Amino acid sequence: MPIVLVVDDEAPIRELLSRWISGAGHQVREAVTAEAALGTMESDPADIVLCDVQMPGQDGVWLTGQLRTRFPETAIVLATGDRTIPPRISMQAGVVDYLAKPFTREGVLAAVQLAVEWHRRAVSERGRAKTRGDLPKEWIGG
Repeated sequence: MPIVLVVDDEAPIRELLSRWISGAGHQVREAVTAEAALGTMESDPADIVLCDVQMPGQDGVWLTGQLRTRFPETAIVLATGDRTIPPRISMQAGVVDYLAKPFTREGVLAAVQLAVEWHRRAVSERGRAKTRGDLPKEWIGG
């Protein structure tokens, strides 16, 4: 069962997303800030992170960068109130979908399903690379 970490500073939105996602059969964890989400990922990684772009403190773009470095197989879905996504966000590796507020249940679940598929492919590709010895660390003798 995929694990989804929902990151949003607004409790009603976080709770609604969690209810929809858990209702679809996924395990859900919640974090109020990007920093808290990173701490949660370090202690118990999720397969998918659904994160608001605009939050106090570090934002969703910062969290995306941290996740790419530390958890490259984690799929990311970004949520935003802005319907136009700037290139600095849209070009982030591992960002598999964007949700524009206001959300629909169907839209959220479709994005989570897309993220589940992306995560499974990333894990599978990493396993094949390890088998072939194609990991960059192995290329340089690390």
